[in-house]
Amino acid sequence: MPGPGRHKSSKSKRKGHISIAKATPPSYVGEIENADHWNDIVLILCDFFQLPELTTRSGLKKVHDNFDAIFLRLDQACKENSENEKIVGGIIGIYAKMCADSILRNKLFNKGFLPKLMPLLDKPISRHMALRSLSSVAHHGSETVHTGIANYIPKLLKLLDDHPNDPIIAELSITIISHTVTEVMRQHQSVYEHTPHVPSYLKIPPILQSIVIQLKKPSSSRYLIDHALSLLATLSYHDGKNIKANRSVVNFMIAGLRHKSWEYRCMSLSGLIRMHLYESEEDVRQFDPRILLSLATKRFPDDIVDVLMDYGQPRTDLFLTIKTAADFQKAMLNVAQSRDGDRLYPLGLRLYELIMRTEFAIGDGYFEVEDPVTGQRKPMDIGLPFARWSDSLPHCAKAIRAKGIPQEADKADVLDIKHMIMKQKIRQAADMARKSLERNPDFAYYYYAISLVADRTEGLKAAKKGIKCKQTSPFVKHQLLQRAVEHAGDLGIAMLNDAGHDEKKWEEGIALLMSSMEDSKQYASQAPPDNRHMRNVLYWNVLLGIVVRGPDLKRDLGEFEAVLKKVKFTHDFARFTGLPLPRTNLHLAQATVVNNFQAALEEWGDVVDNMAGSGEPRMVDSDKVEDDLSAWLDDLRLDNGEQEPRRAHPKINANHVLLYHCSWCGNPSAVLRKCSGCGLTRYCDSGCQKSHWTEHKKTCKQT
Repeated sequence: MPGPGRHKSSKSKRKGHISIAKATPPSYVGEIENADHWNDIVLILCDFFQLPELTTRSGLKKVHDNFDAIFLRLDQACKENSENEKIVGGIIGIYAKMCADSILRNKLFNKGFLPKLMPLLDKPISRHMALRSLSSVAHHGSETVHTGIANYIPKLLKLLDDHPNDPIIAELSITIISHTVTEVMRQHQSVYEHTPHVPSYLKIPPILQSIVIQLKKPSSSRYLIDHALSLLATLSYHDGKNIKANRSVVNFMIAGLRHKSWEYRCMSLSGLIRMHLYESEEDVRQFDPRILLSLATKRFPDDIVDVLMDYGQPRTDLFLTIKTAADFQKAMLNVAQSRDGDRLYPLGLRLYELIMRTEFAIGDGYFEVEDPVTGQRKPMDIGLPFARWSDSLPHCAKAIRAKGIPQEADKADVLDIKHMIMKQKIRQAADMARKSLERNPDFAYYYYAISLVADRTEGLKAAKKGIKCKQTSPFVKHQLLQRAVEHAGDLGIAMLNDAGHDEKKWEEGIALLMSSMEDSKQYASQAPPDNRHMRNVLYWNVLLGIVVRGPDLKRDLGEFEAVLKKVKFTHDFARFTGLPLPRTNLHLAQATVVNNFQAALEEWGDVVDNMAGSGEPRMVDSDKVEDDLSAWLDDLRLDNGEQEPRRAHPKINANHVLLYHCSWCGNPSAVLRKCSGCGLTRYCDSGCQKSHWTEHKKTCKQT
């Protein structure tokens, strides 16, 4: 097929060798003038110049082998007919098709492809064709290409202003801008070491204003909306300040959380979370438990007391921290007063009990005495092999192991691991936990230690396995749930940001978010309301709950009344205790969505409802795509005859999302192993499969 919509005549065979004529015959010009459609013009040009098949990789390779000869002919024709829009436009269309090949694209750009194309935007006959060609080039572009196109964005914005009633110009211009800006941002991110950065030649506010205008037009196609939303999600990360300054853009993403399709909702959520990067604060990781201890003598507000009493005062973090601190002080006093040569052994057993009870079980003080000369406090040597109390842990672990009681091996390991965690040696703690799991794979604390690592995939897998363990405690289980929520939420957002048009990545990303939401529900219903991680888990719960419900959401978010009351309690409790309430990404995103949800629906609700139709995104004027050259530009077949798929947001199959969860621990992953017997259940590894076998063997086909 030399061009779209027509078979090549038998007199013009495709050959690898390109013959060179000295001049264009008059009949050739006349034939172009009498052509009614761009696909006919391209066909005539392809036949005349005896071009190889441009819709296959092998054909483009032949062009590459004969590039200089082909370009010489086409460029000469452009120069001789520079005032003939049809000839110049047809040749530009051929160039755009060649740009599907990266080597040809670079060669054409070096020879001034963009300066040759841009004047065609000013001419009514060739405007749509030139935009389609530029869209194809932006789609297949490289760093040089996108940087070059970016310099012409003001021209595209002016084109939108000058032709407000042309939906083809709107769709193609927004698509070009979206591909271009997204890739330019990605390039600058790598240059600036993953720090969001906007190059000075990109003026974001006018781009945002044009997008808002186009999105509000009834003629806006889903194809335009897809690219607009993708661009907004990208700009949210790189230029959150300008995004946030445009209230309509923020409201559009909030309203998008109520869209029918998963991909729209997830892209909107991603944009809203990343929008606050430029102003967000780090979450508080280092915590001084003395803040809680200082509350023992304070009078609590009635509303805080009511919540703590409803949960059960003895189970609250505040009560457990205060009680554990007292128990720890008593244990250290006893060991100081004891003259038993084996006094570290009972101390170790007691410290193990306290560690399994609460996060801040081990104080980091030391025995001290007043210097009679200076009156100052100083460390006191009482004959123990440690000075600081936290350093008692490895000595106590050694004492427990010396007893040689197999049932106490886990207790000794916990003391060593806790000591490493307190010293911020997380990787060492995780390494020891893995070795300990070889002895006892059903011990949750080991998985908790591994879940603290920076690698979120590794941490999530450990957290999900640990939740299933029977040898655990309420504190350890709550910590594992919190880690699972955080790891899965962050991984899910990152996966969707990187998914592009990969359907499997979309489904895995959604599986991660669903996992995070389910664990957040469990944590919120079980963990102490005054736990310091509760507010972050609730932020995830609110945001992911909104995304999951989507179009079924009430306009007043009435279904979240109970959860939002819990959020308010965590804020009130933090203020009462004097704990910092950092403005994290999650905190700001959750507040932005909740506080502006109704206003967002008032501005964009009808637009979102109208664009929530099912089916694949279509370009406007679909009945005439061949006449406008787009069918040919989109047609690139592999050498085996199969057509290369067109890039578009995938249609997510929610049922497939379930396939990304381990059948035992629920860990969401794309690299699960199928049961060889039934091929239906999926597991993280042999450990999960072994743990599940007692239950699964009842239904497995293998049995």
